[in-house]
Amino acid sequence: MAQKKSASTVQAFIHASQVYTGEGILLKEGRMIDSADVGTIPDGAVVFDSKKILWVGPTSELPLKYKSVKKTSLKNKQAIMPGLIDSHTHLVFAGSRAHEFARRCAGTTYQEIANEGGGILTTVKSTREASLETLFELALKRALISYRLGVRTIECKSGYGLDHQTELKCLEVVKHLKQALPQMTFISTYLGAHAIPTDQKKSQYLDEILHKTLPEVKKKGLAEFCDVFVDEGYFSLSEGERILRAAKKLGFKLKIHADEMGNTESARLAAKVEAHSADHLLKISDKGIQALAKADTVATLLPGTAFYLKAAYAPARKILDAGARVAIATDFNPGSCYSLNLPLMMNLSALQMGMNLGEIFAGVTYSAAASLGLETRKGTLLPGYDSDFVVLPYEHFEEMYYRMGW
Repeated sequence: MAQKKSASTVQAFIHASQVYTGEGILLKEGRMIDSADVGTIPDGAVVFDSKKILWVGPTSELPLKYKSVKKTSLKNKQAIMPGLIDSHTHLVFAGSRAHEFARRCAGTTYQEIANEGGGILTTVKSTREASLETLFELALKRALISYRLGVRTIECKSGYGLDHQTELKCLEVVKHLKQALPQMTFISTYLGAHAIPTDQKKSQYLDEILHKTLPEVKKKGLAEFCDVFVDEGYFSLSEGERILRAAKKLGFKLKIHADEMGNTESARLAAKVEAHSADHLLKISDKGIQALAKADTVATLLPGTAFYLKAAYAPARKILDAGARVAIATDFNPGSCYSLNLPLMMNLSALQMGMNLGEIFAGVTYSAAASLGLETRKGTLLPGYDSDFVVLPYEHFEEMYYRMGW
């Protein structure tokens, strides 16, 4: 028999300056968003327990049955919104590439460093040498930084092992993070196809991914998603499709690092294989944009990477105006965006990609949730959704990306 919920577990925040529900974004499924869609409730209240939102509305309309619960007044000085979702990170790795950053600032390109055996392969060496305990300690510190910045759901990729054993080790770290920080939701992604290792031929490594690591990751339940870096000098369109279709057959959800350094039409591949997201898209074609607009695949934009690489930003306005859903994420990684500051990425989205308030809000809430298959649980602040909302230290949402780098 189900037990009656104890009233003592139910709490309420009242007199929030604004409660942002995102209801309009939900109704539009993240497409063609304007600022009114953020669903603003002035002098709002949120009733919740440890798992779910129970009621949302104006403080003056708080239902009688919740009058006696523990209440915290925000005195109309703080706003409430859904917890931020960082839907693309490379959280698990060891080592530093600060020296490479200094070289890039002096004029050497990212690709030139990679061709010398640096870049991803530098981090691979350090990550292979690190113990699981060391990797966990590093990742835990990073996750806590994200949490303090308002992130309540974070996607974490492997990809700095490039061998069977280390890829599994990195995914085990994410498993331990889930246990260590239950206040956050961690989504794990297998990105074995991140680069080609120097100690194997490409054909051998592909066989290892397809026939050894993918099945083992699935058997051990270490990842929900499979991702592939389809780009010039990495994995081809046909290789990417081969990996993704094999992963889908095993039951993985799909993502693609798409059209970043060159146009490979991998955004179109993402739509074709029904991937949850196509990420980066700096070089996406008009055909790729139309493919995403017609599909459920979310375009995940990573403005911090363009900023870090001094590259042209993804054509956000063209993607949004075509009717595609757009998420914003940090792409936290050691080589091309060493930042976990999602509000900073929101600032870049406004200033450099021309996104409006509603689009930015959707990008870190509903659309980010959709890119992870979580849109029925997260990204919207309504009864029945997870109670992982955040109380902002500001009266209005736009303060979050107005205050650059705070």
